[in-house]
Amino acid sequence: MSADELPASGIRGRLPATARWRPGRDRNNEAAMLLHTGRTAAAAAILEDVVSMTRVADVDGEGLDLRARALLNLAAAREFEGALDDSIRFADEGLASAAAAIALIGDERATRTVQINGMVARAQTLTLRDRFDDAFAGLDEAEALWDETLDQPELLAFAIRNARTSLLILAGRLQDAADEAQRALQVAIALGPEMAGHAYANLGVIAQRTGDEVAAQQYLTLAQQTQEQGGAAASRQHMVENLARSAMQQGRHREAEEGFRRAADLAAAAGLTTRLAASRTGLAAVLLQSGRIGAAVKALRTLLAELDPTAAVHERLEAYAFLGDAESARHRYPAADEAYRAARDLSRSAGDRCRVNLRRAEMHAEWAAMSITPRARMQRLQQARDLAVPVLLATEALRDGFAPGVLRERWALQVAAPARELAFRLVRTLGDAPLLFELVENAAATVTLQTDAAAAAVSEPLPAYEPGAVLPFEALPETTMTDRDELPAAAAGVLSPASSTSPLRFAPPPRVVALPGDAPVLESWIRVAEAEYGIAVRAETAVAAW
Repeated sequence: MSADELPASGIRGRLPATARWRPGRDRNNEAAMLLHTGRTAAAAAILEDVVSMTRVADVDGEGLDLRARALLNLAAAREFEGALDDSIRFADEGLASAAAAIALIGDERATRTVQINGMVARAQTLTLRDRFDDAFAGLDEAEALWDETLDQPELLAFAIRNARTSLLILAGRLQDAADEAQRALQVAIALGPEMAGHAYANLGVIAQRTGDEVAAQQYLTLAQQTQEQGGAAASRQHMVENLARSAMQQGRHREAEEGFRRAADLAAAAGLTTRLAASRTGLAAVLLQSGRIGAAVKALRTLLAELDPTAAVHERLEAYAFLGDAESARHRYPAADEAYRAARDLSRSAGDRCRVNLRRAEMHAEWAAMSITPRARMQRLQQARDLAVPVLLATEALRDGFAPGVLRERWALQVAAPARELAFRLVRTLGDAPLLFELVENAAATVTLQTDAAAAAVSEPLPAYEPGAVLPFEALPETTMTDRDELPAAAAGVLSPASSTSPLRFAPPPRVVALPGDAPVLESWIRVAEAEYGIAVRAETAVAAW
């Protein structure tokens, strides 16, 4: 849910505006509607006037409440325009004004709701600035202030959960994101289709990132259908962009190109600078995948030159990663490596770093195949291996963050499996039999649940949505552990028992001693992976494989 979905002016006051502040309140409401329809510049001009109206020596509690609403709406406008530092500055002043109003008049004008909504919007802006820890802290603070006495408590509860879901996705915590998205959806269903669309969109993104394109398409289609019932301009644009990305990942290039062009037009019309950059990146990726490599490189380099280097972190990461793909496709490997390194330096989650380094490893393997001398070929194969093996160990470890069920299995089959295939192929090509043997033993001691229930759940379709009907939703059934499910002794420990709010998770499995008495070959690679990706690949305890 974008920052304008619950605009500060849209929060009902508990008392009508007095004559002194009624003109300002009406102007603020007008600006909020302009924001909702994508007329960002016009809204910002009005909001600046409203803020100026409240900057008087004898401002009272109602005037401070109005100032808070106008400043928080202005923060949303600046975020849309890509001026993230200005957005945070306006949000901070708006929250200070809200606190001052509450101190003077309590919550008679629903200022607490304005305050909490502003905290959620600020956290979303901090996310765009790559300040994840501050964003999580802001959402926790907003949730701590929430209670049933607030104006529109259900809508605020959804806003907090939805914003946290988006943040968890960007942080690479996909299982936590899926759990939070389901909780957000349960709240949203009671609020109506438009809010549920945001939860469906997040579920679609999670499905995309775990390799289930069918579910992603279904979720995103539901999201689009619900947003068409009256969503904000920013939300409608995002739906078009997400569907274009889904089409691209499924190889429907013409549809994807049309979708990204439409998304870019919508973003430009609404003044959504960050989303315009994301749409242009997607369009360049389609050009690359459809064989127009030179055009893709030109589009990406033009975009990167225009993007603010202090903002648009996630958009620059994607653009650099696709630029690496494009330069690799035309065999300009040094340029490709430079682009991949730039993308890696912008990544913050272990999952994103793994994806970038896997692409780097594939590029070095291709470069090796093009090398003329045996020495150059060997060096580049070793560089590819040095990237691929830690990625393999890290992606297998990241799987332990998922609860047993469909999401975990999709990660194993769609994300970890390609890393395993590349690492094994490179190690075999280099003739490193001891490392290959330990990699096999390590992989054999990694738990997975290949059950009929998981396979059935992956193929189960989502329900259709019909306008005017009560919004339907049935969660994809999760695989559950039974007495018949056995875990290998060296596979994993149980991190925590399952509950309604905390599903069963696996702890990092112990290290595997492939040949007791011999020097461990894989240990140094595990240390490298843990240092590079900041995660526990294996527990400190060790077990013998034989």
